[in-house]
Amino acid sequence: MTFLRRGRRASSGSRPTHRLRGGVGRERGSASIEMVGALPIIVVVVLVLFQVCAVVFATQAANQAVRDGARAMSLGRSVEAAVDASLPGGLTAQRITYPGDGAVRLELRAPGLAFLPEVVIERTAVMP
Repeated sequence: MTFLRRGRRASSGSRPTHRLRGGVGRERGSASIEMVGALPIIVVVVLVLFQVCAVVFATQAANQAVRDGARAMSLGRSVEAAVDASLPGGLTAQRITYPGDGAVRLELRAPGLAFLPEVVIERTAVMP
């Protein structure tokens, strides 16, 4: 007759508990090591997503600003003032040009995050 810990008797077909735990003990901490290995990939994916969001935001802002600039030009007002008023904080026009026929061309840079490069956005608009 075999006895287990705390004075309980083992049934005739049971295994000792120390053999069941042997395999589990070798895998202790493996989830932590896997997380440490996956963490840089997760960080890079999150930074790329933030960069994509910044580029989309800057593109939408540039579209609106160049339309406002073209509208100001068609009304005889200051294009630079209209573009600056239309751009949200943190974004500034790098260059504003007038290709002709009442067109306004705007160039600005979307902010770059960490090691990711800045993206140059160019938009042109014409108001009749």
